[in-house]
Amino acid sequence: MLFFVRILKRYSAKKLLLFAADFVVLVCGTTLALTLKLSREGGIIFVNPLGSYRKDAIYLLVIASALLFFRYFNLYKQRVYHSIMEQFIQIMKALMLSAMIVIVLNFFIVDIGIRSNARFSLVCYVVINVILVTLYRSISLKFIKSSLDSKLLQRRVLAIGAGDVGIKFVKESQSHPQYHLDVVGFLDDKEELQGTFVEAKPILGKIDDLDAIVEEYSVDEIFITIENISYDELMRLIERAKETGTQVNLVSSHFDIIKRKVDVMEFNGITATPIYSQIANFYPRFLKRILDILTTLSILFVGSPIFLLMGILVKISSGGPIFYKSLVIGKNGKEFYWYKFRSMFANNDQNVHQKHLEEIIKNNKTTEKIKDDPRITWIGKYLRKYSLDELPQLINVLKGEMSLIGPRPCLPYEYKLMSNWQKRRTKVLPGMTGLWQISGRNKADVTFNDSMILDLFYANNLSFWLDMKIILRTIPVVVFGKGGS
Repeated sequence: MLFFVRILKRYSAKKLLLFAADFVVLVCGTTLALTLKLSREGGIIFVNPLGSYRKDAIYLLVIASALLFFRYFNLYKQRVYHSIMEQFIQIMKALMLSAMIVIVLNFFIVDIGIRSNARFSLVCYVVINVILVTLYRSISLKFIKSSLDSKLLQRRVLAIGAGDVGIKFVKESQSHPQYHLDVVGFLDDKEELQGTFVEAKPILGKIDDLDAIVEEYSVDEIFITIENISYDELMRLIERAKETGTQVNLVSSHFDIIKRKVDVMEFNGITATPIYSQIANFYPRFLKRILDILTTLSILFVGSPIFLLMGILVKISSGGPIFYKSLVIGKNGKEFYWYKFRSMFANNDQNVHQKHLEEIIKNNKTTEKIKDDPRITWIGKYLRKYSLDELPQLINVLKGEMSLIGPRPCLPYEYKLMSNWQKRRTKVLPGMTGLWQISGRNKADVTFNDSMILDLFYANNLSFWLDMKIILRTIPVVVFGKGGS
């Protein structure tokens, strides 16, 4: 029961109905596509869509994947849903990507029932579903816009902080009635505001009253609208708000890096960063670990010849050991040794890197690496550019010290220099790739604090969906060597 309550808290009725309708329309559109067949004479005839159980199973898988791609392309976010042209473009992308799955499966599965009429069925699947989904979403959007006062669609919102940012948020939410945000009031610790109204919204109490107010007013979403607050206080407030099991959003310049680097914004005009409350622990505790092991074993099996070649090249380039082993900080501050293909000459001076990191952390400088570092070998330059030096960390993943996706592990001297709020990134397993690696690695516009915010955002929003986004964005980073040096 708690699971379903949290689902309703995190996702609006609008989104849940939209998701269900997408599924029904895709099933209908796909069934219609499979009833059409190109005859030998070039005409179109109708056939039984349930002619091949394998073909039907593949298309059920494709429908499921299409819904995943719908989410990946933000088709359930308010800012996309309220633009018909944007929806059409993203629907087209999602359905074409899902069609690629059919092509791949058709290549591996030799079945006359599947191969027969395959191209025509695939074209019909994409064309019919693009038309049907776009059409019904356009109709539903008109209905939504004409139902601005619908209680079913309203999200009851509590704002924490009645200052300038809070006032601006209320004005923006009132000027965008299509988002159905009903601000029930504010929480603010200022004594002089207690019992008063700000922008016609009551001050309902202080932050210590959060749990009681959320329950009393059946709050669906919390918007933290405090600007003048330290990072450490903000992180504690976020954790406190998440404990209510309510959707949490941050309206603050503290998380500007998320707005710039991560496509997660829900609204147009209301610049709020979502901080999701955990719906269930099944994925982070169990499924994520299973996927880590299966994926790692697959990579090791397929890539073993390449790993052997890289090891030989490392040995030839400078002598010394093939692997570089270093003590790093993992989950909850626990130390472990991680492994990399050695990209530098053996026995080089580590003080150079330590001084570089200290300068970045103490002065909150950008996270660029040392330029033209003479310690790097000729093969090391290529290994670093394409992140191939990181591959031995698959051993750490198998040992359970790391995950494939998560915040980057830090060195002990780096950890000692961090503030308490920055150390909160260690509440989840470190990873081989993550938001910082794909969005801010070696970037001139990303400061050290920004990199910590990216890691903290991941730790607060850990989910299967976010991991899938990171994996898809990691591929071009590795293939094209973006950010590596």
